[in-house]
Amino acid sequence: MVVDGSKREFEIISEEGKGRLFETAGFLIPVLSGSNWEMGYQYGSIMEESMQKAYDVLVEYAYKSGYLSDEDAKLWAERAFSTFSNRNRKFYEGLMESTGWSLVKIGILDQVIEYGLYTKGLHASIGCTSIFSWETSSNDDNMYIGRNMDWVSSFNKFPQVLMVTNPDDGSYRSASVTWPGMFAPYTILNEHGLYLDVHDGASMGGSVVIKDRPPIAGGLFDIMSETSTLKALIQRIQGVNTSTSIILNLADKSNAVSMECSSLAGNRIRYPEGDSLVSVNTFLNPDWGIHIRNTVSHSLERLSNMNDRLAENRGKIDAEKTRELMDIPLFEEDGTIGRGCTKPTKVDVDQTTHQIVTDITRREFWLKIPNPDSFADWTHINLKELWEK
Repeated sequence: MVVDGSKREFEIISEEGKGRLFETAGFLIPVLSGSNWEMGYQYGSIMEESMQKAYDVLVEYAYKSGYLSDEDAKLWAERAFSTFSNRNRKFYEGLMESTGWSLVKIGILDQVIEYGLYTKGLHASIGCTSIFSWETSSNDDNMYIGRNMDWVSSFNKFPQVLMVTNPDDGSYRSASVTWPGMFAPYTILNEHGLYLDVHDGASMGGSVVIKDRPPIAGGLFDIMSETSTLKALIQRIQGVNTSTSIILNLADKSNAVSMECSSLAGNRIRYPEGDSLVSVNTFLNPDWGIHIRNTVSHSLERLSNMNDRLAENRGKIDAEKTRELMDIPLFEEDGTIGRGCTKPTKVDVDQTTHQIVTDITRREFWLKIPNPDSFADWTHINLKELWEK
C-alpha cells in the first residue's frame, strides 16, 4: 500500500507490467520499474491520455500559431534521439511501442520547452525561486529545500507529474517533478539524496539556444542516474557545455550550490556564504564581470524577500516552515511587491505552476499547485515507499 502524509491510500489509476500510475490531489505519479525500454513502455501505456492533453495544448498550438513546422519538429526530435545515451534512447523506443506515436511526435513534446526558447516562442525571462536551509539555519541540521516552478499558465491545463523510476540496470532510482511526456529533470532527487533543480538563465547568460549541442535535459537525467555525491555532480556538470542558458541548483544533505550556465560563456559556481542559499534567475557570481540586473519576473525582489525570510527564521527551518515561507506571495492584492516569491496567478510575466518542498534526509517531497483554477494544497510524498527495495 502507498499512502500520503494524511495516511490516505494513493488511488491506482492504471497498471502496465511493473509500472503503476497513482493519483493524489490531482498529481499523477507514474512509478516505473525494470529496464529502460520497459519503463518507457510502461510510461506510454499508463500516461498516453495525459501526454495527448499536453501535446494538444503545446504542440498543436505551436503548429497552428506558426511557431512550429513539420520540418522543425523532425529536426528537433532527431537531434534529441541521435545524441541520447542508450538509456534515454531505449526509454523513447519503449514509448513508441506502447503509444504507437512516432519519434517526431514523442520527441517534439519532450523538447517543446527548449524549442520554444530557440524560436523565442516562450518568454526568455520566466522566473523560478529556490531556497535552501541546512546546519544551523535549520532546526535539526538537515537540508530543506523550497522550489517554485514559475512558468506559463498553459502548463496548468494538464496534470503535474511526479515521475518515479526504479531501474534494474544499476542506475540510481529517482523522482522528478515535470509534465506529461516531458522528461527533463526540472526538479529531481535520486536515491542517494542528491538534488537538482533548473531555472531559466537566459536573461543573464544569453538567450541563444545552440542546436548543434545535445539538449541539456537528457544529459542531466543521465548524470543524476549515475552520480551519488555533490562533489561528483558539480564535476560532471562542469564538463558540460549547456545547449541553453540555465541556472542549476544542486544539493545534498549537507551543502548546496548554484551553478550559473551560459550557452555562450561556460559555467560559474556560486557557493553559499553560510548555511542557506537563495536562487532566482539572475547570475550572481561576481566572476562573470557583468552587472547584476533585475528581470521582468522580478528576480531581485524575490531574492531579497527570501533572503530576508530565511534570516528572520534562522534556526527554525524545517519542512513545515519551508512550506510556510513558500506560501508567501510576491505580490499584494493591490499589485505592489509583497514579502514572498510565489505567484498563484499571472501578475508580471508568469505564474507559479507548481511548488515543491524537499526533505533530503527523509527522502520526502511536498507538492502544491497554488493557482486557484487548478488548486492542490500541500501533498506529502514519501519517496521511500515508491522506490522499490
